[in-house]
Amino acid sequence: MIGTRRFAITATAVVAAAVAASVAASFGLVKGEGAVVLDDLAQLATGLFATACCWWTARRATGPDRRWRLAMGLGMAGWSTGQALWTWYQLVERRAVPSPSPADAGYLSIVPFAFVALLVIGNFRRSDSPDALLDRRSRSARLVLLLDGLIVVGSLFVLTWTTSLGGLVAAGNPGSAAFLVAIAYPVTDLVLLVIVVVLSADRKLVLRPQLRLLGLGLAGLAASDFAFAYLVSVQAPEVPPLANAGFVIGPALIGLAALAPVPSPRSGPGRTSRPWQWAYLLMPYVPLLVSSVLVLRRTIIGDLGPLDAVEIGCGFTVFAAVILRQLVTLVDNTKLVLLLRESERTLTHQAHHDALTGLANRGLFERRLDEAMAAHQRDGTPFGLLFVDLDDFKAVNDLSGHAHGDAMLARVAQRLRQCVRETDVVARLGGDEFGVLVEGVEEPEKVAFRVLDALGDVDISASVGVVICAAPDPEATAASVLSRADRAMYEAKRDGGRGLVIHT
Repeated sequence: MIGTRRFAITATAVVAAAVAASVAASFGLVKGEGAVVLDDLAQLATGLFATACCWWTARRATGPDRRWRLAMGLGMAGWSTGQALWTWYQLVERRAVPSPSPADAGYLSIVPFAFVALLVIGNFRRSDSPDALLDRRSRSARLVLLLDGLIVVGSLFVLTWTTSLGGLVAAGNPGSAAFLVAIAYPVTDLVLLVIVVVLSADRKLVLRPQLRLLGLGLAGLAASDFAFAYLVSVQAPEVPPLANAGFVIGPALIGLAALAPVPSPRSGPGRTSRPWQWAYLLMPYVPLLVSSVLVLRRTIIGDLGPLDAVEIGCGFTVFAAVILRQLVTLVDNTKLVLLLRESERTLTHQAHHDALTGLANRGLFERRLDEAMAAHQRDGTPFGLLFVDLDDFKAVNDLSGHAHGDAMLARVAQRLRQCVRETDVVARLGGDEFGVLVEGVEEPEKVAFRVLDALGDVDISASVGVVICAAPDPEATAASVLSRADRAMYEAKRDGGRGLVIHT
């Protein structure tokens, strides 16, 4: 791990050297056997460079940052061993590399270690802010990610098999071991690339720069694997060095991933651009569409030959994965809709009710008072309004503390609810003030007397102002009625408290 400026200089130099080696071997700057030597040694050099970078930086790293470097270092050591064997076959023994060979074992040994490294990077995440998509994924969300990966890998494998791998296998008529080696390269490449794409959608990854460089390096290796398979399938007389450019540049990028500065785990999560979000959402469907068009073309036109057993089996597997994914998504969406409705109900309740007592708040109380006044003016429906203020409540807070005062307010709210019907409205208007709206009752003052008696159970008294609206008054408004109830309450308080004043 080095500083940002030194990393930029190092990255420029390493990439320039890797590109220069590939260009020199591919475009005739170095000709004949010299191009083969340069190409093979460049691949080996970048492989050893990646191995050294991973292990050198792991010495000073800790935790997940150390573990992914150690795993990737082992993977690149195995890959470099495979490249060393390939170079030995070509340059020393001067014979064609057999298939399968020990070199294949070395090349493929990178797969399990890269898989472990990617999982370690994926689990090293910030936890300072919620991420509903990927944080603490539910079982169904993990299943969707797994099915997405299966759809992508299956679709791309059909494409690979149809365009190159199938012809390669058919032409060589390989045995079981050779067949497994032939399909191992594209399948494992696709699996690793899908994991990189899935992890890249997580905004909370700490090692995002390392993941990007590591993903680009693995993509380079995969590109050359596919190019090699295609050239062999079309029986090309030789594999040009240009097809091996990914074997040179890919390991170089993996080495740079180990050298890249590590972001602070405490820094905020990065933002995912909208185009990248769309790419992630469309990830399972683009390769599926392409492979489906290819299979449809072969089925209808038949110019590429009939489908073989591998294509049919892989196609049915992908089809089943698509159906299962849609079913899981449908169930998840249904649950999400129910959750949103419940959240809306909760938010609506919180917006109109007092958090401490659970009573209606002032806004809801005034709206219900407006409705009662409208019904009173229109139909003559009587109602009564009680304004309740606790006596000497400040002394309770000062002597016993605010926690005791809050508990007393909650008990007062419970007693007030017990004094009225479910259809009546009890609200906390603010502080130690409460309002009670009683509709359709001829003598609401009886409710006021019940309130005074009930509050005796909580060791506190109250002053109550009551306004009775029995006969229609065209000039009365909800605000004026509430103001009259407030004045009546203050009259009761001036009389010494624990009293009742009624305005009609």
